[in-house]
Amino acid sequence: MELRATALWMSGVGPEAEGRVEFTLLLERAISGDVSAFEQIILRYERRVFSLAWRLLGRPEDAQDASQEVFLRAFRYLHRFDRRRPFEPWLMKMTVNVCHDLSRKRHAQPQGVINPDGLRSAGDPHHELHTEQQRTILYKALQELPEKERAAIVLRDIEGLSTAEVAEILGSSEATVRSQISSARLKIKKAVKRGCV
Repeated sequence: MELRATALWMSGVGPEAEGRVEFTLLLERAISGDVSAFEQIILRYERRVFSLAWRLLGRPEDAQDASQEVFLRAFRYLHRFDRRRPFEPWLMKMTVNVCHDLSRKRHAQPQGVINPDGLRSAGDPHHELHTEQQRTILYKALQELPEKERAAIVLRDIEGLSTAEVAEILGSSEATVRSQISSARLKIKKAVKRGCV
């Protein structure tokens, strides 16, 4: 029997579904101890984990340490992962927890905060300087937030997760997350206003 393309279309298996199926198989292999499968998972998520850790901790060195710890813990506890749930929120929650632990351990305020995604482009040097000053003010304000507010706003506004996903990652209610985000936004707005005056 020959399978026609229309049969695949009718079954609802498209590129997105194929990607999920492929990742599920990769995850199953990793859970069963396949190290190369886990390495592929690392490659898929390393930038996301590092970027989130940098935004939460403020220093690339700390973010690198946190990222390594996240993937070590993920490998160690992969067998505990509930396969009925999405993988990414589990990994993001682990990242937030590792950053919290690292921050507590080091008791140091971040210095020289830089946007990990910020790349300079050739253009007007005055505009670039103004943009860099605004970015510095914004990230300094972000780092001055209490840890829970910073985590909530980074996950929601920068990482683009839904309020429900942020609540699950932080182990809070959605109302608490909305309150933390609202408070963080006000504090950042005030800090930016002070920096521009």
